[in-house]
Formats: sequence, structure tokens, C-alpha cells
Amino acid sequence: MRSLTCAPLLLGCLALACGGAPSPTAPTAPPTPTSSTPAPHAPMSPDPIAHVDPVAQNLSARGLKLLCDEHLGQARALLGEIKALKGSPPAALTWESTLAKVDRISLEVALAAGFPELMSVGHPDEAVRSAGKDCRPKATEFFTDMMLDAEFAAVVRAYADTRPALEGTRRRLLHELLRDLRRNGLELAAAEQQRLRALNEELSRLSQDFETNISDATLEHKVNPSQLAGLPESFLQAHPPGADGLVTLTTNYPDYFPVLQYATDRSVAKALNRLFDSRAADKNLPLLDRILELRREKAKLLGYASWAAYAIEPRMAKTPEAVARFLEEIAGRVKEPARREYAEFAAAYAKLGGRPGQPIPAYDRSYLEEQLRAKKYGYDSKKLSEYFEVGAVTQGMLKIYEQLFGIQFVTDPAAPRWHEDVIVLDVLEGGSKLGRIYLDLHPREGKFKHAAMFEIRPGVELRDGTYLTPISALMCNFPKPTGDGPALMSHSDVTTFFHEYGHALHHVLTRQPLASFSGTNTARDFVEAPSQMLEEWTYRREILDLFAKHWKTGAKIPEELFQAMTKARSFGRALATERQLSLATLDFEYHRRTEKFDTDAVMAEVMKRTQSFSYQPGTHFQATFGHLMGYDAGYYGYQWALSLARDILTRFDAEGYMNPKTAGDWRRLVLSQGAGEDEQALVRAFLGREPNVEAYGAYLGAGK
Repeated sequence: MRSLTCAPLLLGCLALACGGAPSPTAPTAPPTPTSSTPAPHAPMSPDPIAHVDPVAQNLSARGLKLLCDEHLGQARALLGEIKALKGSPPAALTWESTLAKVDRISLEVALAAGFPELMSVGHPDEAVRSAGKDCRPKATEFFTDMMLDAEFAAVVRAYADTRPALEGTRRRLLHELLRDLRRNGLELAAAEQQRLRALNEELSRLSQDFETNISDATLEHKVNPSQLAGLPESFLQAHPPGADGLVTLTTNYPDYFPVLQYATDRSVAKALNRLFDSRAADKNLPLLDRILELRREKAKLLGYASWAAYAIEPRMAKTPEAVARFLEEIAGRVKEPARREYAEFAAAYAKLGGRPGQPIPAYDRSYLEEQLRAKKYGYDSKKLSEYFEVGAVTQGMLKIYEQLFGIQFVTDPAAPRWHEDVIVLDVLEGGSKLGRIYLDLHPREGKFKHAAMFEIRPGVELRDGTYLTPISALMCNFPKPTGDGPALMSHSDVTTFFHEYGHALHHVLTRQPLASFSGTNTARDFVEAPSQMLEEWTYRREILDLFAKHWKTGAKIPEELFQAMTKARSFGRALATERQLSLATLDFEYHRRTEKFDTDAVMAEVMKRTQSFSYQPGTHFQATFGHLMGYDAGYYGYQWALSLARDILTRFDAEGYMNPKTAGDWRRLVLSQGAGEDEQALVRAFLGREPNVEAYGAYLGAGK
């Protein structure tokens, strides 16, 4: 998941990187990015922003406040310069005097809010986390004020009226800025604009509170050691009994998912799931009600039938109707494979004592899948995890990406960091620095509970012609090495790692001249595709052999175990897709409704209609569903992007997964472009044809 709750969310609204109407004359390959470098006869002094390093300078509460306030101050100054052009003659309205400064505002807002957002969910000191939270409302207020500023809009429209000869991303920026001025309330009456400001400010604060509540909610359940039968040895070593003789389990990922998958005492899985699916419910249920109410009001105020209609407009899908058709089509494709899979699950569940005809609890899905895979294919995921020691996986993955993209990752142990576990990697090519990636891989109190990439600094071509190198961070929750035994990742963890690092590569390998369209500032229903495709690397024998070695013996994965994994891979895919469709439908239903409703009731209705498994009564999954904030009405985008990812992989299938020429084309035609062209055109340039859903359909039906 690429984090959509940090500064790029603001950029996505301001810089219009969420997509727009495709050009009617879209080329077969992305255009060469339009440079904003001044002419050679007008040399400029180095841009001072090139020396801004948000991490090095701002690891304290005071530093975060100064970082936020300083760069928002610069953004306000730039806005003032643009507004001062109101009433100026057309000759004074140039790219440099208008939209170049709009793009610079995007950069300043990103620098102001990106790192504070990361620290709000990642710094070990609660005071620093609190200070990080304070920036987003300020950035939201600035953005709202700018997009409702009549003088600013007048200058933009006057510039558009000169019919400037813009190409590429410059043309796209003007087109989408005009659109988003409307989307952000410029045409409203003064009283309505004031209400919109209040709505935006409250939504920003409440959304952040919702996410923070999830991050802060670590619940515990104590069990007897004997109740952990079935768990991997590495898990047992990492969870010794306490002074009371009991083992403490938490709702953090490294505890929760292994218990659900392996514990033979299913009462432990049930108890932990009850806690997990109601984390922060006491705080987040009323917050969600209020957030949905505010979103409905905002959509209506802006002239949209629903929040879904408002939110989907700038994405690839464009309309709620297109999303509904897509979800319906995919549901139809998986219905029969899911029915067959569920019949096998039900038979296995009956042997565990389950009552015939009763839905299988969702917390038993991964356990039953594990048992069935072992029975049908001889697949033992615990045994497979012995080949994925976290340090070896990290080094192996980096080497693979180095070979693919012709780059190098160099550790900087002296670089400032917010926790001793953080690894700092400089990304180099031919000795030149392309960017920096921070790896924060292990769980701790108060830290972000999922896995995501956060953007700290965007890439952009500066006024003096140099390129500001991007900075990003991965926040994950993989097992941490201890002196008691190896830290072994599940294969699912490995796949997640490859996926999230794909977002980081998309960010640091950009060479898009405009900050507005840099890196992952693409349409939200495309942004996952470049990472989803990289998950396939973790299923290839030739690639696993490069890094997957037994933690004790150094041996490669035995062929029998690899074949079992490969054959077992498609089993459960239909049910897993069904679950993703359920979550997408839940998100969609919450945001397409126009009147107040009970989120518990709608969740129960949606899950009963779309999913074979059942949630525990009395739990409130929606209170833990953080994607309702950053991906509001957009969770469908994971499946939408996956259909693109499977099509993209057809070239690697034909040319080789470690083929540097193919990977180089992908880097040049897609990753480096950011959102420099409509996403459909970017994929078309790489494939040499229009993308289609045939590969995705084959993938979904592979279990037949």
C-alpha cells in the first residue's frame, strides 16, 4: 500500500495527480517531459531547496513544527506572488510567473507535511508523534484557502485565456488545475465556501484521528503455552512465558496472523480475532459516522450525488457506475471458483467440529487454507518460512532490484534516523545519487500497524536545472531478529516486502520535472499496479534461488517444497479475491449512500451478500479499516490495478523476469514518468498495445 494520508494526498488534490480526461491525441509512448529549466543564457544560482533534508533537520517536536510552518510559509509567499498578477496584461502571464509557481507550491506543501505525517505514526516518542499530527490540518487549511481564493483563480483563468502553447505535463497541469478549482468549491457562494473550509478542516482532523487510533490500539490476550501448539518454533522462541507462566499475544501483525494461520487451539484464534476486529472501535465508530456525514455534506455542497461520485471523478474509473460494473464483472468471474473452493473448506471445517450449513468464521479461513494446501499439495508454509530470514530477504531483494534497474543501494549508517532499527539506503546509479529510502521494518509501540510507503520528499527539476532527489520510507511490521532465534518471514511477508519496495522504487526512480506529477502521484486506481506486478517475483524459482536460503543450513528451497508452493498458490485465490471484493464493496457502499445509515448494519449486509465467510457478532471491522480514510470510495482500485498488473506481466513472461532490457523499458516508460501522462497511455507505451483484462481473467480462473 502506498500511503495516501501523507503530503501526496494534498498534492493529489492540488497537483491533480489523480488522473484526468485523457488527451484525444495521446501518443503511443509518453512524451519527453517538458523541462522547466531556464534557457542557457539565463544562468541561475543553486536552488536553496536542494539542501532541505526533512529527516536530518527535524527529528524533534520543535523541528517538525518549524519544518511545517517554514514550508507552508514559502507556499503562502508563492501564492501571494501569483495573486499579485491579477489584472496584469497578458504578456505578464507566463508559465514561469503562474503555473511554475503552482508546481513549486506543490513541492513546498509536500516538504511541509510529508515527514511530519510519517513521524505522526512512526516516531517512538509520543510527543513527537503528536507534533507530527499538527501539520496536516495546517496544510489542509492552506490548500482549502488557495483553491477557494478568487484572486488566485482569476490569474489561472486569465493565463488559460492566453491559450499558452503548453505540452506534456505542463498542459496537463493547467487542465487539471482548472478542473480542481471547480471541484474544490471556487464557484460556491461565500457562505458555502466558508462551510466548505470548516468541512475540510474537520475531515482532515478526524481522518487523522481515525488512523492514529488504529496505530495506538495494541490489545493483549494471555494464553497458556500449551495453547500455542501448531505455531512455528521461531514464534514460540520469540514468545516465552512471563512471570505468571502465561504467554502474552498482541493484536500486532507478527502475533495475529501466525496465530490465525497455525494455532490448533482455535479458541485462541477466535479470542485474538475478536480483539483485532474491534481495535479502537470505541473511538472510531463515532468518528466514522461523523466522517461519512461530513463527506456526504461536502459532496452535496459541491454538486455531486454522492461522495463516491466526487472521489472517483479524477481516477481512472471516472464514475461510480464504472466501478459498480467492474466489481460486478470480477464477482461474476470468481463466483464459481469460489464456490468450489468453499466446498472444500466446508468439508475440512466439518472435521474440526463445525456445524453443517453454518458459515465458516473468517478467522478460520487461513487455518483451513493451510491445512488444505498441506493435504492437497504437501505444502507446509512453516517449513517454507525457514528459508526467509528477514536479513537475508532484505539483502536478496535489494540485489535483485539492483540487477533489474541498473542501480545500487548503499547503506549510510551515519545518517540521522528516528529509531535504531531504521536502515538508511542511498540509491545510486553510476556514482550519482538518485534518492534515499528508509526501511523501518519491525513493530514497536505506537508505530503504524500495517505496511506502507510514505513519501518524505518528492523529486522535481529545480530552477537551476538540477534534480531534487526523492526520499521515501517503508513502514512495515516484520519479525525482528533477537538473540533467541532467527526472525523468519512468511512467504506472504516476503511478497508484501517486494510490493512495498516497488512503491519506493516508483518514487525514487522518477525523473518527472514537475513535483505535481512526480513518482507515485498517479491516479489512485493505478498507483498499486507497479507494486502488484513485483509480487510475481516472489513466486519464480530463478529469483527465489538468489536469496531464499535455509537460515541454518544455507540450502535452497527443495524442489518438492517449491512445487508444492507453486501448485498450492492458486488454491484459495478465488476466496481471497472474493474477500477483496467484499472490502471494496463495503467502502463503495459507505460512500455511495446519500443518507445517514448504521455502519454495522451495512457491513453485515455487504459481507453476507459478497463473502462466504462470516465475521464474529459484536465485532466492528470497519473501525479498523484504515483504507476508509486514504482510499475513500477507492478500495476497488486494488483489483482495478491488479488487472493492469497482470497485463503488464505478459511482457516479463515472454522476455524474462530478470531481463534488464524489459525492466529498463518499464523504468523509462512508466516509473520515471510519474503521472506525466494518462496512465492508460503509460501502460500502452510499455506493452506496445492497448491494455486488456485477458491476463487478469486467466489469473482468476487459474484454480479451475
